[in-house]
Amino acid sequence: MHCLSLALPPLLITLLLTSLTQCQPQPDDDAYFRYSNCAPTPYRCGSVQFDVGYPLSVTGSDDQPDYCSFPGYRLSCTSTNGSSKLLITMNAPAGAWTFQVTGVDYENRLLTLVDQGLAQQTCLQPYRNTTIDGARFAYTDRDQFLTVYVNCSGGGSAPLVVDVLSCLSEGRSYYSLDNGTVAPDVLGTCSSTLVVPYNSSMDAAGSSGLTLGNAIKGGFAARWTAGAGWCRDCENSGGRCGYNSSSPSDHTCYCSDGTFLGTCSSGIFCPQKSSFASQGFLFLPSSTIIASRLLCSWLV
Repeated sequence: MHCLSLALPPLLITLLLTSLTQCQPQPDDDAYFRYSNCAPTPYRCGSVQFDVGYPLSVTGSDDQPDYCSFPGYRLSCTSTNGSSKLLITMNAPAGAWTFQVTGVDYENRLLTLVDQGLAQQTCLQPYRNTTIDGARFAYTDRDQFLTVYVNCSGGGSAPLVVDVLSCLSEGRSYYSLDNGTVAPDVLGTCSSTLVVPYNSSMDAAGSSGLTLGNAIKGGFAARWTAGAGWCRDCENSGGRCGYNSSSPSDHTCYCSDGTFLGTCSSGIFCPQKSSFASQGFLFLPSSTIIASRLLCSWLV
């Protein structure tokens, strides 16, 4: 057996060192550009001002690439008679739903939303519940729900608030914080009911002059679900959250030195290009295998 201190041939050493560096995961050529392109961008629409970043995107601005946002979170700014509104359209169970966005809170992942279909009416018609895209948003503990009973034949009693829809010519209409649990014999027959979320920070229904219209126009909070549980960790590690269309469920974190899963410090390399490496397999270059065999034969 040869002594380990025996010098190895220079050519073998060079081949071994060169091939070992090839084993290191190499980031995509555009890795840094993905990182820089997804930097939060200052944006303003009317009175709403925020830095656009994952998962949100805005139509009509200097659009970030699609990989910087998550599908279903695109906002748009519209102007009418000199007044600008920030809008988002959701795919709710009853169809497309448009909300005005009056606030964006990245710290708590919240949008403050106003139901455009109800807020623009002086008399609430047609009667429909306010619903959100449950796949991308969730109600919060800041929200309460008003049930509106329209054109009822019976006479309501406390805790109902009476005649909130005085514009109607038929029966009486009421609203209550009952979540739809008022006994039918209290109200008689109603032509329809609707449930409207509103922000619990407002006065309790019926007090201090709060009206149904004010509750609707005050909006409610909806928390986006994209990035929950991992995006904050990515940002804290110096990365920027992103979206991989080839693998939408991935926790894609763009970093200055590559694209990783979860955080920049995770060490789990996640190239965007389709390859065996993107499936989690690591292949050693043939030169590494040859060098290893030569080294073994030299030492044995």
